Amino acid sequence: MPFLLSATRSPFVPAGDAFGRWHPVDLAVHIANATLINAELDSAAIDEIWVGCEEPVGAQGADIARAIVVSAAWPDHIGGTVLDRGETSGTAALHAAAAAIASGQIEAAIVLGVHSASAVTPGASALGRIYGRPWGDGPAARFADEGGLLPAPRQAEATAIDTDIDRAAQDAWARRSHERRAAASPTGVVPTDARPAEGTAVQRGTAITRDSIRALPSDLADLPPMFDESGTITSASIAPPADGLSAIILSGIERSGGARLVGTARAAGNPRNPIGGLDIAVAAALRDADLTTDAITHWHLAERTAAGALLACRSLIDLGVDPERINPHGGSLAVGDAGAADDLRLSSDGISAAERGDTIAALSYGMTGAAVSVWTRQ
Repeated sequence: MPFLLSATRSPFVPAGDAFGRWHPVDLAVHIANATLINAELDSAAIDEIWVGCEEPVGAQGADIARAIVVSAAWPDHIGGTVLDRGETSGTAALHAAAAAIASGQIEAAIVLGVHSASAVTPGASALGRIYGRPWGDGPAARFADEGGLLPAPRQAEATAIDTDIDRAAQDAWARRSHERRAAASPTGVVPTDARPAEGTAVQRGTAITRDSIRALPSDLADLPPMFDESGTITSASIAPPADGLSAIILSGIERSGGARLVGTARAAGNPRNPIGGLDIAVAAALRDADLTTDAITHWHLAERTAAGALLACRSLIDLGVDPERINPHGGSLAVGDAGAADDLRLSSDGISAAERGDTIAALSYGMTGAAVSVWTRQ
């Protein structure tokens, strides 16, 4: 398995705010170059670039990976690949790069998780129907008798109701996530000048150095349900769209103070299950790493909704995981959902907070499936 040489990311900010006019390619070049500097590498040392992006259309389309190489003026031989695996796109790019290194095809790769909700509206790839309707009629017809396919937040809410995860539990998780993320101080966050959207209070050129933690009311019970009067999801228990970009450099050569990727796995699930095949992916990743759940110091979970996170927690607890080891530094409910960038952040922030000898697991999931990366800090 390959080694991590460097992991950096931009701050994460709400869509339409401080990064509203950053083009995703330009932001990627900024963060990727900072990652190279942090690793004390020249771009010529990179053999390939993988980009995870779950909305590879518009400003994020047309092989954004190759566009990044050309824009950065890196050596022409560096090729680029874009992967869209839904909610686990960043991890899918990471696993693809790791496999190429492990097989001996390449020696070093840079992996990016790209997500600009300001430039590309979430859901754009499914809504762009000029060239035909995505997915056709088959998937909807298959699940018609079970209530049909629902948008991810509505499916999370429906599953929460079916599994007795009430609003109080979701509010408590949202508060926990917020408090822990606000107290966290991740390393590797690259200061990034603001290029604000029109009407934003942030001045252009202001250096953004931290994630933007969204405000929550003192009493979450005052928030109305988002979808219907009897619903359990509120604005506090769903992560709003955010802008961000994460980068990781992998190599087949070990470096002191880095981390090693020791286990990987992915598994799809039923499209009506908001955590995909998480239990299958966790078990497979632990087998790949030859570890038990007790060997994992901390588990870093995706948090698109509090309901989904609580379902994922139940799955881990059933495997014997101590709940206090789950998301010790909060999650995206406090900041916003930056798609593939947040997916890759689970690994980069988890490693940055780990101590030497710790083993951490990064778990992303959604209706399209689940993915797990297990790392040991060197």
